[in-house]
This record gives sequence, C-alpha cells and structure tokens, in this order.
Amino acid sequence: MTECVVLSLSGGALGLAAAVVVLRGVPALVPGNVVRLDEVGLDGVVFAFTLGLSVVVGVGCGLAATVPWSRSDDLLRTVAEGSARAAGGFGLLQANRARAVLAAGQIALALALLVGAGLLLRSFVGLLTADRGYDPANVVTAGTRDPAWHDDMTADEFEAVRGSFYGALADAIDPLSVLPQVAAVGVSSALPLAGNGDVQQEVHVVGGPAAVEPQESPPVLLRVASPGYFDALRLRLLSGRVLTRGDRAGAPRVLVVNRTFARRVLGGMPAEGQRVRFAGNGSDDESWEIVGVVADVAYQGRAPTGWRAEAFAPMQQIGYAPMFSMTFPFVAMRTTGDPAAAIPFLREAVAGARSGASLASVMTMDGRLSAAVAQPRFYAALVGSFAALAVFLATLGVYGLLSFTVAQRRVEIAIRTALGARRADVLALVMRQGAALVAVGAVIGLAAAAAGSRVLRSFLFGVATDDLLTFIAAPLALIVAALLACYVPARRATRIAPMDVLRSE
Repeated sequence: MTECVVLSLSGGALGLAAAVVVLRGVPALVPGNVVRLDEVGLDGVVFAFTLGLSVVVGVGCGLAATVPWSRSDDLLRTVAEGSARAAGGFGLLQANRARAVLAAGQIALALALLVGAGLLLRSFVGLLTADRGYDPANVVTAGTRDPAWHDDMTADEFEAVRGSFYGALADAIDPLSVLPQVAAVGVSSALPLAGNGDVQQEVHVVGGPAAVEPQESPPVLLRVASPGYFDALRLRLLSGRVLTRGDRAGAPRVLVVNRTFARRVLGGMPAEGQRVRFAGNGSDDESWEIVGVVADVAYQGRAPTGWRAEAFAPMQQIGYAPMFSMTFPFVAMRTTGDPAAAIPFLREAVAGARSGASLASVMTMDGRLSAAVAQPRFYAALVGSFAALAVFLATLGVYGLLSFTVAQRRVEIAIRTALGARRADVLALVMRQGAALVAVGAVIGLAAAAAGSRVLRSFLFGVATDDLLTFIAAPLALIVAALLACYVPARRATRIAPMDVLRSE
C-alpha cells in the first residue's frame, strides 16, 4: 500500500509540473472565443484535488494488488505459481494476465485516439488546402470607416453618401497599383472571411424561358467591386472577362457572375451576352449584361461548400442599381513582398478618399484564414496531443510488461539456450508474446475507433468517418511503435548467459 501511494503521489507531482507547461503553451492554440480562458490556472483547489486523487488512486491500486494475496486459501496456488515462473508467459500467472489486459487496453485506447487525431488532422489539412476560389498569399485586407455615415440618415442621404464614398475610394486607391510593391488593389462590398452581410435579390433572365418567373429563380448575392478587386484576390476567370475601368457610369451596365450563377440561373446556357434584370427593378431596358464568369468564392472559414449564386456589378454603376444595399466597403491589396510594408500607403490612400476616413480590421488574408480555422486546428492539436501521450504510455506499458516477463523467465530462457535454442528462437519467443498483446489491443482499438469516429462527423471536412487511409495508417504507426518497444526486452533476452543464470539459481 505504501509503495502504491508513493508512486501515485509521484505521478501526481509530475502531472502538476506538466500542467504548468501546458497552461503556458495551450493559450496560443486555443481559439479566442473560449470564455474566461485567462482565468485558468493552478491554485489551492487544484493542488488539493490532485493530492486527493493521487491518494485515492494509490490506495485503490494497492488494494487491488494486495487483496488476492491476503486470502489464506490462495497460499497453495501462490506457491505453485511462484514455482511455475520458469515456464512463465501470460497464461500461467494471474498477475501477468492482469498486466497483459491492462497493456492491451492501453493499446486499444491509444489506437482509438490516434484514429480520431488522424481524421481531425486530415480534415484540418483539407480546410487549409481546399479550393476557396482565391489566392490568400501576400494579400492585405481591411474594412473602411466613413465618418459621413450615421444611423439617422434618410434612404436618399444614405444612397448619396455611399455612392460617393465608393467611387471616391476606388479612385483614391487606384494609383497604388503603380507602386513597385503593389501588384493589384481593389474595393468590394464583400470580402471572404470578413463576416459579410448577405444581400439577396431574385433575378430574371431577359428573353429566357417564360416558365422561369422571378419568384421561382434562385436568390442571388449581389456584390459591388472595382476592377482591381479581381486581380487583388486572383479570382479565377472561367470565361469572358472581368470588370474593367471602362465599365463606368453611362457605359452599358455589366455583371460578372460566378459558376453557381451560370449553372443555377442560366440553366446551362452560355453566360456571356445573356441579360438579366432583378426582381421588381423595372423593365427589360434596365437589364444587365453578363460579360464574364469567375470561380465560386468561399466566404466562410469552415467547409467551403454550399456555393451560392453571386453577381458582381461595377462600382461606378451602382447609382443605377438601388437594390445593391451596401455598408462599409472593403479594400484588398496584393503585394509583391511583405504585405505589412504596404499598409501605410493604403491608409494614406483611404484617408485621401474622404476627410476622416480610416481603415478597420487590417489583416492579411492568410491571417483571416488562420483565424477562421482556429477551432479545427485546436481540435486537431488537442486530440493529437492526447493520442501522442496515449501512444507513449501504450508503448511504455508493453515495454515494461515484456521486460518484467523476461526477468521472470530468465531461468526458462537460460535452459532453452543451454539446450540449443538459437538467439533468433529466443527473440521470436518474446516477440510473439508482445505481438499477441499488440494484435488484441489493435483489434479492440479499431472497433472502438470505428464506433467513436461517428462523434467527429460534425467536425470533419472532406474526410469520411471511415476514411480508409486513416484506418490503415494509424494502426500501422501504433503497431510499429509497439513492436519496437517489444524488440528492446526481446533483444535483452537473447543476451542471457545460461551458466550465469543457473549458477545464481
């Protein structure tokens, strides 16, 4: 009992020391929306809980180890088992069987966690590498603030202010494109990963099938953009052209639509040259001509799926389109080097658009993407850490059990060697025992992983809960690690000198 309690208290002390290290490193991985994270720490309650738990575990393990030996009717069996050590293995000694069950259980638990970590890791990598329709590298983005805007504006005042600011902002930042460190710069009413307000309108294809009524057509997200916005984010052009400086007030009204718009609204018809008008926006004379199609853009951080129809109108033509309800515009600038070095130029240009105008929420697109996937990254890191710890404990448990078994079977191994057993035979003898433990634990662990992986369904993107690669790679990794742990005591067993052992016995 004393030995068990001392060991348990030592483990508790090591756990507290590990907690200090973890609490210093984990906040960097935890998403910022975790409530009261800054209040987490070690205090008297934690120390008292750790002390009490360590004592309870020590006493419990001590009782489990001592109760069988305290029974008088087990004395004869105990003596018999002690004399049978030379023929050891897991089958004869009750204590060894219990240890084998614990070791196999550790392997099963480690494999279940390892499969879960593998699924979350593959999902996280899929989120980072998913095609979002734009290139986030070397792009700095920001919202803008116009001091002329206020909540008490009438609708007409709002239309006048927003139209003038959008136009002034586009004209103010356009000269930045000639700077050597700026590749492209643009303005838009929406920006990926920026929490945009969705403005939807129903559209009608002018000259399209009569059966397609405005109320039956899918809603379309309406965006406003300057020509440089497409180059700043490198939106992929699928056909036609993007907006240009020639698409100004007084010029024919044009739209650039996304792939989903072309598929759902146009029903497979060629997009270029088609004319559409928005529901409740007058006659066919107020229609817009589609001049190009770009790839779908993912505006949310997680799971870039569920694409929606989207249309971009030229910023200089929004005076013709009161249905384009907008708030503060966003700016996006692609640089040839470090995006942070070009931010002062962007601030100066925005301030020149209107007195008192400023930037807000200045971030690179890579930074926005990193913040958007912070929660999946945290889940993958958390479960991965537990899986790594479980694998370490499992391999350590197998190593310890086999080392203990080899020590018990020294006489048997010495006799086998003296009777002609080769080193390979002794190595195979011990490795078979370890492999049997690993196999049993792996089978149980795979079954547990298959059942438990369904819990992760809502956290996965692009990865099935029964992903074949994960269910093959995780067991192989654990089996290799466990067999390497088995090899060390097995190798030690081959070096047992028969004469030294028999002489000591």
